[in-house]
Amino acid sequence: MVRIVIYIFVLLLVSSSAYASKILLGCSVPMSGDKSFLGKDITKGMLSYFNFVNDKKLLKSKIELKILDDKFDPELTFKNTEDFLYNIKPIALTSYVGTSNVVRILNLITKEKMPLIGPLTGTHELRLPFRPYVFNVRNSFWAEAEALVDFAFKVLKKNKISILYQDDEYGITGYKGVCRALAMKYNKSLISEATYEKGKKVSDLAIHKIFLKRPDVVIMIGSSYALSDFVKRAKKRSPKTIFMTLSSVGSFKFAELLGKDGNGVFVSQVVPPPNSNLKIVKEYRSLMTKYFPNSNLSFSGLEGFLNAKVIVEGLKLCKDQFSTKELIK
Repeated sequence: MVRIVIYIFVLLLVSSSAYASKILLGCSVPMSGDKSFLGKDITKGMLSYFNFVNDKKLLKSKIELKILDDKFDPELTFKNTEDFLYNIKPIALTSYVGTSNVVRILNLITKEKMPLIGPLTGTHELRLPFRPYVFNVRNSFWAEAEALVDFAFKVLKKNKISILYQDDEYGITGYKGVCRALAMKYNKSLISEATYEKGKKVSDLAIHKIFLKRPDVVIMIGSSYALSDFVKRAKKRSPKTIFMTLSSVGSFKFAELLGKDGNGVFVSQVVPPPNSNLKIVKEYRSLMTKYFPNSNLSFSGLEGFLNAKVIVEGLKLCKDQFSTKELIK
């Protein structure tokens, strides 16, 4: 009997030690469905750096990234987050995708004091009012919108601007950013505007409303599938119009869907091109080649990689006290 008790006690000690040697992070992203390319790119980017850190033993504990598929559904994102908070219990959440998805969990993570590091959305709801448990790495949609407006005015010398936007938090944030930049910097306003419903195609009526005033530039806030279809149809009506959109469209997928109609379409970015010669981008390419040799490089993959680096720098400052409280500090 004594031997059995001692044996069980030893097993418990080993189990406890193994658990303590792990730094668990939670990530809810679309791994299936239309947006799965984003989830797969982002997580591979993160894992390429986390694998490197683990192999080189840069931290005393190994990082483990627990990934849950939310299919880009905000309600599933919420359920996954509950699972993280009450069952899986990571020390932080990271790289969630989608404005509506992240907005859905804001109250929950605030209540539970759980940090979310590097969400892939630029909505101002993550910035105003101040969110003590949200650590933004990417720039805001307003900053991207301002960059597009500046490009239209200063580089393309175009000032007749219209907008098409998805009728949800994401689209409305982008819409406000464009209106703000036009008014504050150029004393201008949109010449026409239209919306479309998330998950559906842009209607013929919306296209008619946009082009009634013959815009030089149409800024679009929406998804790659809806916007690529819109551009193809709109170009038949107005072949000389210039189209612009934000980074969250997923540039490489967007370009693939557009094909030859991608000419004259501009996409803002919040990270450098994955083929640039910056030192940090070379590191991303090198580690992706090592750990995911058959995977494509992408803007979203690089963004995941950068998020991972930010997290590791925070973990280094924890001085081996890997807890949510220390990481927030």
